[in-house]
Amino acid sequence: MFFARFSDAILGAVISAGSLLMLFVIIPISVQVPKSNKVLALSPDFWIKIIVWFALIIGVYLFIQGLKTAKEELPEEQIAAIENDKAHHHSMGWSVFMVLVAIANLFIYFFLIEWLGMVLASSISVVTFALLCGERRFKIILPIAALLPVGLYYFFLKVASIPMPLGIFA
Repeated sequence: MFFARFSDAILGAVISAGSLLMLFVIIPISVQVPKSNKVLALSPDFWIKIIVWFALIIGVYLFIQGLKTAKEELPEEQIAAIENDKAHHHSMGWSVFMVLVAIANLFIYFFLIEWLGMVLASSISVVTFALLCGERRFKIILPIAALLPVGLYYFFLKVASIPMPLGIFA
């Protein structure tokens, strides 16, 4: 029951360690930043580092909260009940099928970008992934599927000055 009691802390430690590895080893080795780059926001590693810093913050927070929760000394029966509630109870075949559907969704998304444009293809993909992850409340899915791609599109178009494919709307 050690892993049940410390699962959040272990996950936070893994996320934090992975983020630190990304920040100090993988990104400096993999991403080449030209010396002539004077605008920080246009640097090839800027947005990657922002995302990884957020992951590090979330990982540290999860680690600390996991340690606090583990100190509460829940009885073993209650830990087993929580673990049972969190289990998905899916068979291996169903899990493999879900992974294949997710991969197929990425390929379909890639090919729909040219035809439908970034915003509409992203909206369809967000709905598909939300349904695939088990979300069934369309009052949550549809606003996210509409606002997230549109917001990201305008951010990249207006702030970062990166044109995005419009597909049939061009």
